[in-house]
Amino acid sequence: MILAAWNASAKGDWKGKVVDENGRPIEYANVAVLSKADSTVVCGTVTAEDGTFNIITNETDGIMMVAILGYQTVYLAPVDGAVITLVEDASLLESAVATAIMPKTKLTGEGLQTNIRGSVLENAGTANDVLAKTPGLIKGANGLEVIGKGSPLIYINGHRMTDATELDRLQSNEIQNIEVITNPGAQYDATVRAVVRIKTIKRQGEGFGFNFSAADSQSLQRSDFNDKTANLNVNYRTGGVDLFAGVNYNNSHFFQISDAAKETTSSPVYRDNATIDGESVTNSLSGSAGINWQISDNHFIGGKVEWGRTLSMQDQTLINDKVSRDGVLVDDITTLTKDFLGAVAPYNVGTNLYYNGTVGGKLNIDFNADYFTTASTTESRSEETSTMTQDARVSTSADTRNRLYATKLVLSYPIWKGQLQLGTEETFSRRSDNYTLTGISAPASAASVKEDNIAGFATYGFLLPKLGQISAGVRYENVHYSYEDALAPANNISRSYGNWFPNVSFATALGPVQMMLSYSAKTRRPDFSMLSSAIRYNSRYLWQSGNAALQPQITHDLNLTALWNFVTVSLDYMHVDNAIVTWSVPYNDEGVILVQPRNLSEPFRGLSAVVNLTPTLGPLTLNYTFVAQPQWLTITVPDASQPGGYRQTSFNGKPLFVAQLFNTLRLNGGWQLELGGVFYSRGYTENIYLTNNYFDLSAAVQKTLLKDGSLVLRLEGSDLARMAHNDIATDFGNYNVWQTNAFDTQRIKFSIRYSFNTAQSKYKGTGAGKDTRDRM
Repeated sequence: MILAAWNASAKGDWKGKVVDENGRPIEYANVAVLSKADSTVVCGTVTAEDGTFNIITNETDGIMMVAILGYQTVYLAPVDGAVITLVEDASLLESAVATAIMPKTKLTGEGLQTNIRGSVLENAGTANDVLAKTPGLIKGANGLEVIGKGSPLIYINGHRMTDATELDRLQSNEIQNIEVITNPGAQYDATVRAVVRIKTIKRQGEGFGFNFSAADSQSLQRSDFNDKTANLNVNYRTGGVDLFAGVNYNNSHFFQISDAAKETTSSPVYRDNATIDGESVTNSLSGSAGINWQISDNHFIGGKVEWGRTLSMQDQTLINDKVSRDGVLVDDITTLTKDFLGAVAPYNVGTNLYYNGTVGGKLNIDFNADYFTTASTTESRSEETSTMTQDARVSTSADTRNRLYATKLVLSYPIWKGQLQLGTEETFSRRSDNYTLTGISAPASAASVKEDNIAGFATYGFLLPKLGQISAGVRYENVHYSYEDALAPANNISRSYGNWFPNVSFATALGPVQMMLSYSAKTRRPDFSMLSSAIRYNSRYLWQSGNAALQPQITHDLNLTALWNFVTVSLDYMHVDNAIVTWSVPYNDEGVILVQPRNLSEPFRGLSAVVNLTPTLGPLTLNYTFVAQPQWLTITVPDASQPGGYRQTSFNGKPLFVAQLFNTLRLNGGWQLELGGVFYSRGYTENIYLTNNYFDLSAAVQKTLLKDGSLVLRLEGSDLARMAHNDIATDFGNYNVWQTNAFDTQRIKFSIRYSFNTAQSKYKGTGAGKDTRDRM
C-alpha cells in the first residue's frame, strides 16, 4: 500500500490519469472514493484505455483509492488533474533477475494478461508465434486453443479479428500485451467460451507507413508442395484521420494419407478396409480498406470493408475400398474424386461501421453495424472402378449463399461502487443451399435457412477494498430458426429459443498469490452446414449429411486460476448437455455408412488441470505447460447384436495428457534460437479415442536487423521428428471405426518481415454477429 498526502479537492468533477513507473497508461484500474468515516465505497469507476478517469461526487472529505491486481494500492485525497503512478507489487516480483526478460503474467479479473514488450517473446516472430507461447493458450491439432475452452474469439486493439491472416501480418515486436479471457462477460455472444485480446504498442507520428512480409514453406515429404504467402499493409495519417488498406496472397498445399477399417456389428457384418490419399492446392486473395476519424478526444467514427476470394482450387481424393460381407469379399473398388470451382468462385465480403465515444464525461457509447455475405459454387466428379461390381460415374453440384445483418450497442456508465454495462445485439442471417447428385439414388436438396437472434445483456463490476474485485452479468438471447427444403418438405423445421446465460467472477490476491474464481453458462449452435439434410457423396460406401433436428448444446463452466511468480495453476470443470458430436450409422443393408452430427442424450463432463511454468535462466527462457484432461461420458448406443438392441459404451478411464515445451535462447546481435515440442498422449476426447502419441518437434533461428528492429529474418522447421499425426478409434454401437492419418506437417519455412513508420491502428470498430459469421 502507498499513501499520498495531497490537498483535498472541493466537491465536483475529479479527473486524472493512472500510469505505471515507465509512464505507460494503465487501463481497467479501479478508482474509488472511500468515506473517511467507515472506509465504505461512495462511488467509483475504472480507467479507460489511455489511463484516464473521471469521477463526479458530492463527497468533500473522502479518500481516493486506486487499485489493480499486480500493483500496490494507492490511497490519496481526491485531487483534480492528478497523474497517479502505480508501482508493481514487489511481493509478486521476488525473482528480480528472472523477471528481467521473462514475460510477466498477472490476473486482471477476467483472465490472464501477459506483457510481451520487453520480454523474450518480443522477437518471437508473428502474432501467431507469440500466441502459441502465451500462458493460457496451447497449440492444438486445429490451431490455437484456450485450454479446456476451444478456439478463442480474437480482438486486436478492440476490433474483432475477421481475417486470420492478421495474426501473420502482426509482428511480435508490435504487441504490448495479450490477455486470455477464460470467462467472457455478457457483452459477448453466448457461444463465445474464450476471448483473446491483443493490444499493440502505441507509436507516435503521422504520415505514410507500411509493413510487408513474405514466406516460403517447403514440404519435406513432397518436393512439389511449396507454399508461398505475401501481404502488404499501408496506412496514411494526418490530424485525426487514419486511412488504411491491406492485401494478402496465399498459396497452400495439403495432403492426407490414411488407412481406415470400418465394421458393422449387426448381421450381416460388413467390413471395409480402405486407403485414402487426398491432396489439394488452393490460391486465394484477400484484402481490406477503411477509414477512422477521430472527431475529438472523446469521439470516433469509422468504417471498413474486408473481402476474400478463392482464385483457383485443385482437389483430388483417391479411395480404395475392399468390402467383405460376413468374411467374404464382395467388392474391390477404387474411387477417384476431383473437386473444382463452379460458376461462382468462393468469395466473401464484409463491412463494418462504428461509433465510439464518451458523452458527458462518463457515458461511453460503442455502436457497430455489420453486413456480411458469402457465395460459392463447387462441382465434383467421381469415377468408380470396381473389379467385382459395376463401374459408375457420380457428379455433384453445391451452390451456397449467405447473408448477415447485425448491430450491437454497448453503454457503459460508472454507478455507485463500480461500472455498469448495458447493451443489445441483433443478428439476422439468411442462407440458401442447393445440392444435386447424378449417378446414384440419393436425395438432393434445395434448402433455405433463416435465423434471427435478438439479445440483451447487462454487466456490473465493482471493487471491495481489501477483499477483491467482483463482476457479474447476464445475457438473454431470443432465437428463431427455420429450415425449409423445397425438395423434402418432411424435413422442414421451425424452432424458437429463449435462454438466459449468467456469468460471475471474483478476483483477489492472497499475499503474493493472485486468484480468480469464475462461472459461466454458454451455448454452441450448429454450423449451418450441419443442418443441411443433403447427402454429400464421398464414395460408394461412405456418405455424409447434416441433421436438421440438431439442438444447441449448453455448457456450464467453473474455473479456478491461481498465479504466483512464474507459476500459473488452473482447474476448469465443464458440464455439457445436448453435446454435438460426429456420429456414424449404417445407411442401408448394402454396407453404406452415413456420417452426420447428432446430440448426445447423456451429459458430457470434463476437467482440465493445467500448470504453466515460465522461468528464466540468464538468456534462456522456458515456457512449459502441462495439462491433464479426464472426462466422464457413457452413452447408450444401438447395437442389433445385443439383447434389446442397445448397449452402453464408455469413453472414460483414459485421460488425455498434453505437454507444451518451448525453450528460447536470446543472444547478442539480434539472434534468437528456439527449440520446442507439443505432445498429446493417447486418450479420450469426447466420443473419440486417440490411439497414438502425437509429438510435434519444432526449431527456429531468427535474426533481427536495423537499429529499430524493423527487418526480421526467420528460418523454422515443424514436425522434425515426423510424429505429428493423429490416429483414432471410436465405437458408434452398430458400427466401429479405426483410422490412421498422416498429413503434410513436416516443413521448413523461411520468412522476411519489414516495417516502415508503422503505427497502431486507431480503428475502434468491434463488430457484431461474429458467431453467426463463423457458422457460415
